[in-house]
Amino acid sequence: MSDSITYEQPLLERMRLFMRLEELMHRFQFAVQGNGGFETHFALTTLIEILDLTNRVDLKRELMKELERQIANLSRLTVEPSVDQDRLTGVIDQQRRLIEQIHTINGQLDQQIKSNDFFGSIRQRNAIPGGTCDFDLPAYHYWLSRPVSERRTLLKEWSAPFHEIHEAVRLVLKLIRNSAEPRKAVARQGFYEQSLDGSIPWQMIRISLPADNPCYPEISAGRQRFSVRFLKPGDMRNRAKQCDQDVSFELTCCAI
Repeated sequence: MSDSITYEQPLLERMRLFMRLEELMHRFQFAVQGNGGFETHFALTTLIEILDLTNRVDLKRELMKELERQIANLSRLTVEPSVDQDRLTGVIDQQRRLIEQIHTINGQLDQQIKSNDFFGSIRQRNAIPGGTCDFDLPAYHYWLSRPVSERRTLLKEWSAPFHEIHEAVRLVLKLIRNSAEPRKAVARQGFYEQSLDGSIPWQMIRISLPADNPCYPEISAGRQRFSVRFLKPGDMRNRAKQCDQDVSFELTCCAI
């Protein structure tokens, strides 16, 4: 579907973790390319969000478990004559390489930053609304005025462990998103419901709508069924209302 907006709903906690990390890394990579102090501040606060997210769970272990699970499932396709075996072998080899890369990351992902007093002071003050003003952190104010190359070098140094992790997350999510073909569906009077085969390890629901469609989906999903309500946001000043007419959309139920 061209000129469309795609909405995604993870069905597993592991997928929520990976998708949140993917979103934060996209923001960080965008912000770190900016030249001004505000862009640098945005990149740094996003990096703090990444650290807060990954400190709650053993991300390396979760990522390696998911890669190993995908390798096991994809390996079953090596006997299927309709599958491009060269491409399949390339994907499995890439997954194994990423597992080895993750193995080589020593210690916690934030180990290097933890020992940095400058970063620690920014992280601590960032928890306070407006806590990074120049009168709170004169050293930070000074650093934001330094040449962009100097700021960018330090940001890339601090974020280095997450780039290999991000590469693995991107591959995991790409394979999941491409694991099924979208199909056309219709939400009668703005509501759609579907059961899920409990024997299949569903990981994500994707819904695509034309960009000019005046509604958006609100997805509620469990292991055995999911439902979608299409809402009209109006002018965003009042509560959204459910569409009272049929809504055509593209649905993809993803699983590897």
